[in-house]
Amino acid sequence: MAIQRKGLAQRRAAAGFTQESLAEHLNVDRTTVARWEIGELTPLPLKQPALAKALAVTLDRLVELLHDGADTVDASCSGVPVRARVTMSGAGSVAEIRATAQAFQTADRQLGGGVLYESVAHYLSQEIGPRLLDPAGGPDAADLFSAAASLTEIAGWMSHDSGQDDRAHKHFNRAYRLAKAADDATLSGNACASMAHLAVELDQADDALRIASVGLGCTPATEGTKQLIARLHAMRARAFAIQVNRTSCINALKLAERVLQDASDEGKADWIAVFDEASLASEASLCFMQLAEYSEAELRAKEVIRLRSGDRVRSRAFGQLTLANVLLRAGRVEEAAMLGQEVCMLTRSLSSARVTRRIHDLAGALQAVSSGPEVTEFVALVQPTAVEERRTTAWPV
Repeated sequence: MAIQRKGLAQRRAAAGFTQESLAEHLNVDRTTVARWEIGELTPLPLKQPALAKALAVTLDRLVELLHDGADTVDASCSGVPVRARVTMSGAGSVAEIRATAQAFQTADRQLGGGVLYESVAHYLSQEIGPRLLDPAGGPDAADLFSAAASLTEIAGWMSHDSGQDDRAHKHFNRAYRLAKAADDATLSGNACASMAHLAVELDQADDALRIASVGLGCTPATEGTKQLIARLHAMRARAFAIQVNRTSCINALKLAERVLQDASDEGKADWIAVFDEASLASEASLCFMQLAEYSEAELRAKEVIRLRSGDRVRSRAFGQLTLANVLLRAGRVEEAAMLGQEVCMLTRSLSSARVTRRIHDLAGALQAVSSGPEVTEFVALVQPTAVEERRTTAWPV
């Protein structure tokens, strides 16, 4: 079959790769590279940064090469091609965005936001932006705005995970406004949950409570929204814990647990983040640690670790770090240090400033109370890094 993307094939040869060697370098099949070059498939956005690096071109230049002689995209996140013409609106383009968003989220769980943010930002500016500005948006324009809001929120989480909280705030703010433009109340509530989480991380308890309450007020009690409602109650619990308001915190956690139990027999609304049993256990463990109720915090953190296996590397690491901090505060220094060592080994390939920050905080706290061999060994594993200052931000609600 004739090569349609001649520029891509020529750039690959100029970079010193055969189809076979490039496929091996990118951990894909040779036939996948061949299909890229004949225009039958387009690399998923999460593969494009590695491809651009291998070919020694910018992402913008790679996009030009991929558009040379091809008008299809691979909307599959499973390896089975779903060929869809790149139109400016319609069900196909929304399905493409959904598949791409799912692929980004799957990779993000394993790699961390620091690896994938540029790919998401590029996809938003080069693929989503032009579709939103198309004057012939048609009846699916609202769906495109919802899709854009969801992917913008994903970009916010990746920014947060890479330590760029100001940038995360801007993305969450924009996601909220896009959801409003789509007249999507559920997605607006989802953006509120993310903003409330960031406010909690910045110790802005009053803001977190207000934002979570707005989210609860705008989220409809319809099929598929119970996980989101549980998540918003959990954010309120975290804010109450910061305020050391135990009664309100426990009541909010109980509400979240009750709603989440009711969610077990329903599907999930479109574009809404998953909030499951492990998610709630993670938030609860942090609440109880904040309230200095270490036995309960330990139980919840162990539940996170039990439930988060497989590809959920970052979530499991957070559970382990919470448990390590609980053990430290309970005076079990050696156990905390050994768990810290395990996290360091687990997250070697994870690019997450949030995880790195917590590892460094744990190392500093352990060094302040002990110079034992377990602590010394853990500290030796901790890589030096610059952690950016976190600043207070204003919110759109």
